[in-house]
Amino acid sequence: MSQDKANDQTDTAGEAREGLIGSLAGKAKEVAGAVTGNDKLVEEGHLQQAEASSRKAAVADEAIADAKRDEAAQELRETNHEAAAERETAQDQADKAQSAVDRERKDEHAVAARDAERVESEARVAAEQRSEQIVEDRLNEVETIAADATATEQEAVAEKDRLEREAATADQQAAQLRAQTPTEG
Repeated sequence: MSQDKANDQTDTAGEAREGLIGSLAGKAKEVAGAVTGNDKLVEEGHLQQAEASSRKAAVADEAIADAKRDEAAQELRETNHEAAAERETAQDQADKAQSAVDRERKDEHAVAARDAERVESEARVAAEQRSEQIVEDRLNEVETIAADATATEQEAVAEKDRLEREAATADQQAAQLRAQTPTEG
């Protein structure tokens, strides 16, 4: 899993670099076009900067989705740890109740033994029910967080796809404009 995370971080860093380079290249085209009076180059620079900005937003959305997914996984680990601690506490309580039952057996024999077993059983059932309820509540919370993270990730992917389509359309329009505009020289 750490290898996947390292690859994701490398991909994200690469996409961030690519966005920065695209933004800088777009700004350079815009400035060069403004200086030379080439409106087509200025427009190309604007389009390239817009595409880089869109990529940057998509990368940020994807990073947020990754962070939410990591947070959900951490909360699941914490919930499991808490549930294990509560089970251990319940077991400790059950062990203490058993000691009390043993003392009562010596004093009251059969009647006291039946009463102690009933109390122990009720305590164990209640502790297990409480533990199960806590685990279920935590799992529901984690599932909700995971669903939110998945939805955010899906939105980020959809937004990235939409922006890439817009960028491709803009590139096509720019190519059409270049093709329609007579070249000097």
